[in-house]
Amino acid sequence: MLQRTAARAATSTRLFRSCDRLTARLPSRRLLTTSTSTSTDTHNSVFERNKRLQNETDAAIARLASLPQKKITLDELVKFPRDLEDKARNEILIANAQDTLEQIKIGLAHRLNALRNLQYLVVLNPHIAQIYQLYYCSFLIISSFKPPQTVEENLHFVERLKDLVQTHSNTIPVLSRGFSECQNLMPMSQINTLLNAHLNARMGTRLLAEHHIALTNPIADNFIGAVQLDFSPGKMLDECSHFAGEICNLYYGVRPEVHIDVGADVTLPFVPDHVQYIFQELLKNSFRAHAESANGGDPIIATISKTEDGVMIRLRDIGGGIKPENEHKIFEFSFTTFQDEGQGDGFATLNNFHGGSSIAGMGYGLPLSRAYAEFFGGNLKLQSYFGLGTDVYISLKAPKMDV
Repeated sequence: MLQRTAARAATSTRLFRSCDRLTARLPSRRLLTTSTSTSTDTHNSVFERNKRLQNETDAAIARLASLPQKKITLDELVKFPRDLEDKARNEILIANAQDTLEQIKIGLAHRLNALRNLQYLVVLNPHIAQIYQLYYCSFLIISSFKPPQTVEENLHFVERLKDLVQTHSNTIPVLSRGFSECQNLMPMSQINTLLNAHLNARMGTRLLAEHHIALTNPIADNFIGAVQLDFSPGKMLDECSHFAGEICNLYYGVRPEVHIDVGADVTLPFVPDHVQYIFQELLKNSFRAHAESANGGDPIIATISKTEDGVMIRLRDIGGGIKPENEHKIFEFSFTTFQDEGQGDGFATLNNFHGGSSIAGMGYGLPLSRAYAEFFGGNLKLQSYFGLGTDVYISLKAPKMDV
């Protein structure tokens, strides 16, 4: 329990420090300005400057929040041409930087507007207030940038995008805690709607930033930005299952196996991070079920097949299935079968593999996995047979392109 409390405190501290680092880069545009002078004129000047900044920022947020958010598609992400002369490539890259800047500003404004529209007591929750402050600071920083016009300006913009991605990397556990503490203030259906919108928008903003970073600094020849052209679900499944199996064996004394019976060589253009999250969450659940089941020695069977518009993946485990009374709740953000008390460090570690933030017990894993699957038009469906096991079907849509 003390470890979990310390981890939450460390996450909160990191968020505040990240926000301080962001605002420190704008000495003339800080949200709060301090002065050692006791002069009334100085204090009035500081107050007026801060008030003017806040009014300008609020007006910008309102204006941008009224604009529609552009839907991100794989087709758009892979349009960036690869075989161009440097001059032509740089022109397209700078144009993409300008569009990325505008779209991220719009996305942040929408999130700030949504948080502002929450009930007053909800906004006062310290965890939700932290998230609001972080988004506000990020909006100030991003809004301070003029659209990049040169290669050098784009490189500077990319460095700030890296800061943005890093700063927001641990926001989900904080937001999770905040809404968990506010369940008595608003109906769970409203919380689910808000969280779904927020987390989908967060995925979009992060992807825009990471895609432009990777366009500027290519990952490898088989990538266009964040999209791997020959992404192999089978290889990703092997990587996730190996790591999770090591941890499961270390703490539970069992190492569930994953066998791919069909489609180990299937590939498609896709964003690897999205599928990695889905696999690690599903395997975490399956490995836990196997560790607690009498059928724990049976392997998890993966079937990967091409479809007309992408790939279908089925994961089948013999881990006992889901209780019928719980099945309709598993995609709610509030639902979890994990209990804070009485669980060892092993499951906490399993929830934290691949360096992700542990959100065990907060009920985010499956709904987030489905959100990742649906982001580009796919889906995630689950069929459980209580007493036997569970089948999960993941549909991934590929972009329309020749690879």
